[in-house]
Amino acid sequence: MGFEVATGVVVVLMLAVAGCGSSSSSPTPPGAFAEALATVGGGGANGSLGVGWADPHLVARIGGGPELIGDALGPNARTVVAEAPRLRQRFGFDPLAGTRLISVGGSYAFGLRVDGTDGKGLARALVRAGGRARQAGQAQLVDAGDYAVVPEPLLRSRISGLGARDAFTPERTVLAISETARDALLGRGDRLIDDPTYRAAANCLGDMVAARLVPDNLLLSVDLEVNAVAVGVSGPRREVLCVLGGTPDRAGEVASGLERSLGPGARDPLTGAPIDDSVARAQVSRDTDDGVEVVRADLTLARGQPPGYLFGTVAGGSLVRLINGG
Repeated sequence: MGFEVATGVVVVLMLAVAGCGSSSSSPTPPGAFAEALATVGGGGANGSLGVGWADPHLVARIGGGPELIGDALGPNARTVVAEAPRLRQRFGFDPLAGTRLISVGGSYAFGLRVDGTDGKGLARALVRAGGRARQAGQAQLVDAGDYAVVPEPLLRSRISGLGARDAFTPERTVLAISETARDALLGRGDRLIDDPTYRAAANCLGDMVAARLVPDNLLLSVDLEVNAVAVGVSGPRREVLCVLGGTPDRAGEVASGLERSLGPGARDPLTGAPIDDSVARAQVSRDTDDGVEVVRADLTLARGQPPGYLFGTVAGGSLVRLINGG
């Protein structure tokens, strides 16, 4: 193990040993984010999905709220969180009362699943508005409009994007743009957690209260020459960035880029503000996980910086520049 020290930023180069298997018989990595990934399908040859996740109770424990949850889940899904009081009043469906929220998509959410809630009031409203319902095992599937069309009950509730293809069980509610997104959130197809990149992301992030993973080609449509980027919040001032995949040489470039862009004296690549205003300290390390290159930046936020800094870099478009060294 070797160490390269720069002012205020430590880059730890760890000689990696491929260890974790990625077969479906492998145990799920520890952590609530990994447990959420284990319930999502859409993996295998066609698996290139982004995933957002938040546990409202854990978020509240660190002083976060609906805004942090919405930022983790991404556009479209964010409106379901923001309009939770309206949904509760109209349909008895409260997303923020759920045990966890999971979205799939890319730069925006293609679908959202809320666990631990009963959406039967919303299901009835969608059917009354012309939605076609059918039973599939324990789930009631409701086709409420053409692809990506927001049905009237949700449109009047100020929901964006979601609701054309939905699913309801006593413990889960799925609002999706398409059948593909709905199937993924119902766990149909190969599990995402069994793909090496997603497993490496779960291992890299560890214990989080909210997290978001975006495939490389869905992050501002820019090719970073990696597989995916994952960000997460673990505490009021603790956040983690994981850059996954690519060649060893590219991983070295990413580590060096993050060292520059998060170091003392660096400036935000979009606003020009001193990075020290947002990040008090960053430790960058390299590793491999079952053949997947992993670059990890462990951030301590500046005092007064609200949690969700890294989510903001995804939404604002500065994350790509941070990864490339500013």
